[in-house]
Formats: sequence, structure tokens, C-alpha cells
Amino acid sequence: MATFIGLGEGLVRLSPPDHQRIEQANMFEVQIGGAELNVCVALSRLGIEAAWISKLTNNPIGRLITNRARQYGVDVSRVVWTDAGRVGLYFFELGSTPRANAVIYDRAHSAINTLNADELDWEFISRAKVMHLTGITPALSSSARQLVKEIVARLKGLDVLLSFDVNYRGRLWTVEEARRTLLELLPSVDFLFVTLEDAKAVIGLNGTPEEIVKQLRKEFARVVAMLTFSEGGAMACHDGSTVYYQPPYELTVVDRLGAGDAFVAGAIYGWLNGASWEKCLANAVAMAAFKCTIPGDFAIVEISELETLLSKSAIAVRR
Repeated sequence: MATFIGLGEGLVRLSPPDHQRIEQANMFEVQIGGAELNVCVALSRLGIEAAWISKLTNNPIGRLITNRARQYGVDVSRVVWTDAGRVGLYFFELGSTPRANAVIYDRAHSAINTLNADELDWEFISRAKVMHLTGITPALSSSARQLVKEIVARLKGLDVLLSFDVNYRGRLWTVEEARRTLLELLPSVDFLFVTLEDAKAVIGLNGTPEEIVKQLRKEFARVVAMLTFSEGGAMACHDGSTVYYQPPYELTVVDRLGAGDAFVAGAIYGWLNGASWEKCLANAVAMAAFKCTIPGDFAIVEISELETLLSKSAIAVRR
């Protein structure tokens, strides 16, 4: 039985070594990623029973993804296998100031786009405490969008809380498409995660960060809304009026990819262990900071490391 379930696409990440440009590369380093899977791995490493659900092509590339997830303790027993379609790829070029990182996706027609809600093990899902989705999945295709809507509708009849990270990807859909879909989904969300930029540009909210996180909690999130900032740090609001702020850490960035997913994992880990919202927010920011120091998409962090970092920093400030 899984306490936490993430559902979404799994991807193979190919990166040139030593900050090379993709067009220079003679070889690529292989990593595995995917927003929802990243959260599952981070939680599993923190001792939470986490399962990941997806649809993968039954070939060595698909099995590479599940093998890597299983390596970090994630339950992949409910992955749906198919002989059709393909596994998504993405190429990641690690830049160095002033050259930005670059990502090229090669994920069209991947197997996740053929997954439908009837293929899921709903008895298994019903025994979880939290299910996590992101705005990436409905952005993939109209069929994936319908899948997410169906999952959200079915969760209403179960005693399972819904965690949702907006995770807007401009290369996958327009702001207008995203806003239309998200405004339909977000009122059903319990734990809502969104960047300040996406809250403004995609959801269409205005005001100070404090005003925006309160709006998110009042209009959408039924349990808590968490707002993150591009420079690090975050805010949380759980009652519509009280706002907590956690400042960013000073750090040396190795790889930012997956930091937002590590943030989600830190917050959910705290909540599952009965922590205060201040501690949940502090966990989240600390996990995101840790992820920035680790190559690849996964936040491979031990509980002892998290607690040590938290003991040396200030817990969230009440505003």
C-alpha cells in the first residue's frame, strides 16, 4: 500500500558532459526524470511509501525508467505497459553564466498519451493518502488532458487528497489553453504549488506575493497554497489569512532541474508527519536547495541531512 501516489510521464534525459553544447556531443549522460516521478523518489528517500503510475512502452527503454525508480524505493507495480507508442526523451544542455541551460523535448506521441482512467488500479489508489498530479500532463495532448480531468473527478469520491503543481510549460501549450484547463481543475485541489510567475501570467492573479498566496488559498486550494520564487524561498497560506515566508538558502547550483519537485516532496513529507505549516514550508525550501546541488532530476536526500540543514536555518516567518 502506498501513502503517496504520483501519476505522470517518465522521461529519459540525455545530457552532454562537461557543459558541452548538444551539437558538440560525442556522448550523452543518461538520467531519468519526470515531475511526478521526481516527487516520488524524493519522498521514498525520506521514508514515505511512494508509488508512481504511468504508461510505458514495454521495451528496454521503458524498463530503464522503472528500474531506476525501483532503485530508489518507488513502487512501480501499477505502471501500465504497452507494446505501442514510445518513451519520451529530453536533451538537457547545462549552461554556465552567462549561457543559460537549454532543454529540447522529444516526447510527441509517447505512451502516456494513450493512458485512460479505466486502466488505473482504483482500489490501489483509494488506499493512498495523497495523489499528486501536475500541469505538465494535461499539456501533453487532448487525451492526456481528458485523463487528468477524469482522475480529478474520480478522486472526489475517494478519501484521497489531491496535490497539484501548476508547472506551466510554454513549449507544450499556450497560456490561454493552460488557464482554461487549470481554472477548471484547481477548485478540486487540496495542496496547490505554483510559482509567482505562473500565478500571475497563467492563473491571472495580481497583487503582492502575500495577496496572491492568500487568493490561491481562498479561491482554489482546500488545504494549503504554496507560492515559490525564482530566486528561491517561498510562501504558504493554509487559512486564507496567515502567510508564512521561508527565505532562500545560499548555495552553489549544480543542477536546478527537479528543484520544484523536491519542494513539493518536502512539504508533503512534513504534512504526512504532522508537522506545522511553518515546518512544512521550511522542509520544502530545504529540499529544493538540496536538489540544486545534485546532478540529475532526483533529490536523493536523507532525513538526517534534511534535519541537519533545518537545524542551522531559521524556520518560516509568520506574516
